[in-house]
Amino acid sequence: MLLSLDRPYDFGLSMRVIRSFGPDRAGQADRLRFAARIHGVPTLVEVSPVPGKAGAVRVSSSPRANPSQLRRAVEWVLVAELPLRPFYRLARKDPRLSAIVRRLHGLKPSRPLSLFEMAVTAITEQQISLAAAHGVRTCLVERFGTRVQDQWLFPEPEVLAKATTSQLLAYGLSHMKAEYIRKLAAKVTDGTFDFEALKTMSDEQARETIMGLKGFGRWSADYILVRGLARPDSVPEDDLGIRSVIGEYLGQGKRLSALGVARKLEPLRPYRGLVAFYLLAAHRLNIARQGI
Repeated sequence: MLLSLDRPYDFGLSMRVIRSFGPDRAGQADRLRFAARIHGVPTLVEVSPVPGKAGAVRVSSSPRANPSQLRRAVEWVLVAELPLRPFYRLARKDPRLSAIVRRLHGLKPSRPLSLFEMAVTAITEQQISLAAAHGVRTCLVERFGTRVQDQWLFPEPEVLAKATTSQLLAYGLSHMKAEYIRKLAAKVTDGTFDFEALKTMSDEQARETIMGLKGFGRWSADYILVRGLARPDSVPEDDLGIRSVIGEYLGQGKRLSALGVARKLEPLRPYRGLVAFYLLAAHRLNIARQGI
């Protein structure tokens, strides 16, 4: 199946940047493989670019999946609904940001297949390094998830809801994080929390709703908003990495305070979160400030 995505979109660049945030920094940038449950069936999905056709990708699955459901899964993971042109028009007004955008033209983020997985990811990344959090999630998924060839389906909420705290502690989670995950999974399983409802809420409504969950503060809520819900104006201003890259590229080269980040990004509404993502990508790809 061929899928045409709104241009500009550079699939290879996007995959290279996303891999730069994980342990597989040398992985293949010419394809994306992930496991999905499509119409209840564990399915391996593969996405690759179509040579000579900008913005087009080829999608296949094993076993063969319903085309419309397969399309929805791929469009969700690749954040197909996020337009880049309005962001680029705004970026041109800032010479420093404009230079970064030229180097990263067509870059889009990607996201987990479900908001539940995104929320668990946010919990695991609280106050530890990305590498350490990835290791914890890998253990968690391989213990409670479902293997689909060389990929893993993230554990269903009902599976994690039934897990004991001691079981979760065995895979690298702290006691608090294990309890946060169990309670979140239980709320999703019994229907007292619906992640789908977040999709129709305003940024502020969604943020407040997420922060009403045990274990989710402002950082986690904004992280879920910008990465999981693809809200381009949301940014975790107190994140150390973001404070560093905003200072590196838009400041004087030194890490800013959360307030300093807010001030630097204020003129870039409604794309503050997307700006932060581009600057994080520039840092990961070693695009030097003095070289722009």
